[in-house]
Formats: sequence, structure tokens, C-alpha cells
Amino acid sequence: MEEHQTVYASDLEKLREKWPDLVEQCLVLQPALKRDLRDSWPMGLSETQLVIGFDPEFPGVMAEVKMLDHGGLHKLFSNLLGRSIGIEYQVMKESVKWSHHAPEAGEVIPEKDKPFSMESAGNNPEEWVKNSSIRNVLEVFHGDILEIQR
Repeated sequence: MEEHQTVYASDLEKLREKWPDLVEQCLVLQPALKRDLRDSWPMGLSETQLVIGFDPEFPGVMAEVKMLDHGGLHKLFSNLLGRSIGIEYQVMKESVKWSHHAPEAGEVIPEKDKPFSMESAGNNPEEWVKNSSIRNVLEVFHGDILEIQR
């Protein structure tokens, strides 16, 4: 029995290492899933069940994920782990940190990751897409920026 727990622990660790990439893959399944899963973390794994925890600051996201997912997450995790996996959701006791890293003091932020600024964006659609709110709206509605008016 202990050997199986070790196997699942290593699978859980692999999931945790790949979690940001897996969340990114959810953009293909449903753009809103990617946004909602930014506040999640794989908490536990057994032979047949994956427990995904959600940030206590955003408990409503959990219900939205349940509503939006039509089996795509089951397929994604089952394929990755090589066995059929059910998914259980729960609110975590602590906040999710992997998707919300603050820069360290003195850390240079790459140009592409600098905060959005309306002034510097001007009429350049590529700059406006860097704004996470704008990007989320475009993803949800499968839209494009056609024109920017001041």
C-alpha cells in the first residue's frame, strides 16, 4: 500500500511542476477555464481522484469551473496520468501563490511583463492586448481589437 502512495505522490509532484503549463492548455478547452484555474492548485491525488483546490479569496471561481468544464479537464488529466481520473474541487485554507508572484526588490521586469499603461499603449492594439482585463474580454468573446479611439 505504501508503494502506491509513493507513486501517487510522484504523480502529484509532476502535476504541480506542470500546473502553469496545464492551466495554459485550458485556453484551448475553454478560455474562461484558463482564467479561473489561475487561482487553483492540485492538492491531492489518488488512483482515481484528483483534488483541485481554489484560492479562498475566490471561492465562486470553483462553481464557474464546474459549470464550464464539460469533460475536458477529465480528459486532460486522465491522458497526462495514463488512467481515468475524477476531479473533485474544494476551497483551500491558504491563498494560491504560483500565479501571483510579486517581483523581488531590484528584479528587472522584462518589457513584455511591465504593467499596462494607457499612455504608452497609445493606438497600438498589440500594447492594449497586454492588459489582462482586455485580454480576458477578447478571449471570452473570441474578439479582436479593430480600432482604438480616444
